[in-house]
Amino acid sequence: CIELNKRFFTYHEKKRPYIILKWAESGDGFLDKDFKPTAVSNTLVNQFVHQLRADEHAILVGTQTALHDNPSLTVRNIEGVNPVRILIDFDLKVPSHFNIYNTEAKTLVLDSVKEGTEEHIQFIKIDKNNFLPELKEALYKEQIQSVIIEGGRFTLQQFINASLWDEAIVIKNENLMLENGTKAPEFNHTAIKTETFRDNTISFFRAK
Repeated sequence: CIELNKRFFTYHEKKRPYIILKWAESGDGFLDKDFKPTAVSNTLVNQFVHQLRADEHAILVGTQTALHDNPSLTVRNIEGVNPVRILIDFDLKVPSHFNIYNTEAKTLVLDSVKEGTEEHIQFIKIDKNNFLPELKEALYKEQIQSVIIEGGRFTLQQFINASLWDEAIVIKNENLMLENGTKAPEFNHTAIKTETFRDNTISFFRAK
């Protein structure tokens, strides 16, 4: 019963969404090659990722990921509802023509510049120096019950360092060696299970 309702219980008991960290890394522990967008996971895993997006309420990225990858953060490879997109962009560096601002899904932008609603985009002003507590509060107020953190290393590491997560999903392509690029987050936890998707593995972690 608790497992089935973990999002609901976390939201009401901890006054925050249920938080799932997710990233894909190469066999030698990089997120990309030479700091350029790089496909790490295979098509089977991509389907799993899109199912995950359809299952959760929201998906979050930081400024660098939005600028670097220009993601849409929508559900494409399967049938499902697009999650609410959350962008942490303190200085509003991401241009308005980028995919994250398209009309495919509601988008919350947490920034330190402005507040207000413009069509499907909602700007929420938060303090950069107190960002995790204020982010939690803002998402609770917006009634976001679960969120996937798909940010880059910097954003993911902030949540890991603060022990602010409930689940982590780490995709690994053991045969892919990238040698140089953005290092995967430092994360020293033991997986509760690992599944094989052809040449990729997905490890699942639970916060204690």
